[in-house]
Amino acid sequence: MTTEATKGPATSGASAHLDGDRKPKRARIIGLDGIRGLLCLSIAITHVTGYYTKSTADTWKTNLFGFSLVYFFVLSGFLLFLPYVRNLVARSHMPYVRDYAIHRIARIMPAYLAIFLVVNFVLQLSYVDNAALLPDDARSGIGMITDPMELLANLALVQTYIPAYIQTGIGPSWSLTLEYAFYLTLPLAGWAIFRMRSRSGRHPFAVAMLAPAILLGIGLVGRALIPVVNRYAGTSDFILLNWGPNIAAVFTRSILTNADNFAMGMFAAIVFVAIERDTLSERASRRVRAFSAAAILPVLVVGALMFAVAVSFVTAVVGVVAALMILVVVVPLARGEKSKLARALDIRPIRYVGEISLSAYLWHFPLLLLLGQLGWMAGDTLPGMLYNIVIVLAATILAATVTYYLVEKPAMKYARAKTARMPR
Repeated sequence: MTTEATKGPATSGASAHLDGDRKPKRARIIGLDGIRGLLCLSIAITHVTGYYTKSTADTWKTNLFGFSLVYFFVLSGFLLFLPYVRNLVARSHMPYVRDYAIHRIARIMPAYLAIFLVVNFVLQLSYVDNAALLPDDARSGIGMITDPMELLANLALVQTYIPAYIQTGIGPSWSLTLEYAFYLTLPLAGWAIFRMRSRSGRHPFAVAMLAPAILLGIGLVGRALIPVVNRYAGTSDFILLNWGPNIAAVFTRSILTNADNFAMGMFAAIVFVAIERDTLSERASRRVRAFSAAAILPVLVVGALMFAVAVSFVTAVVGVVAALMILVVVVPLARGEKSKLARALDIRPIRYVGEISLSAYLWHFPLLLLLGQLGWMAGDTLPGMLYNIVIVLAATILAATVTYYLVEKPAMKYARAKTARMPR
């Protein structure tokens, strides 16, 4: 949704070439855009089915698609930490924070602001009040945000940190506030490991492990503290504790309780680079993929059990599964080999949805509200649910295509050109 695979020839993650300015470019890691596309569609399916065909959605368990959002966080950890690990192991300099900041801002803010302004002031489909307090009728509590502080919080993507404003604006945009928290954290973690490398004789891979280990610890401790924070929420309702206008929901949606998901992707990046640089033997690297594939089902079973004994740790387990799945896709690419799975995920339609996934993610919820207001959504039956899925996805892809080419792509092109001109 918010990160992109390294651009270049669609071959593998292991190769590199030099352009005219003699700057190294990595080949695009094929398959990851396709994963992002499937995840984006899964989240849209969760929302549209749960909103308009709740009984049918409960029967078909479409809410499970909602866990796809965790995969986005893991994928962000993998892709954004990858250049840090590569440079650390190569004993090169830390990636430029200035370039990183420009690219991260350009990746999210222009598209988000464009879509939010249209949704709020033109379509008037923003949540003015907390979404968890409202009925799913596509009308109540939806309109145009005019309160100056609420509007400013949503424009700055900090609404999730303010109890009075959490779950206002574009509902799913809360995850972008979490992404930005990780964006701010990563350079600090990078500075720590590069400084440690320069001052110690430890193996660079051991040093690299420190960054995700810290985030893992923060996330797990935060999850353990959720029941404590819940006592101060003023409610015992599960939905309100997770999404309502209270301190518990703010805490649950913060980096303090989700850092471990990003850490899982960072650990996967370390494994990828270890294979890429032949630090792991051929036999060991092949076992990594086999082990990752074999471990997915047992870990999923553990996750299912967590629902009964420690629900706050369920998404932590999903993060482990996501990291394992990423390794199943990318391990052959790290060895410079072809991967049928990666190429299957890289087919053009799926990859295209991955490319426009940020816009699609932001558009799908306002559009399902709009279609409901227009009376275009079908009733709570299986055919009705399938119809709703098709019409919302079609409208989402159409709208996302427009903002991708008019806003997202030009912003990213500008960011690349700007950083290319900057002195080193």
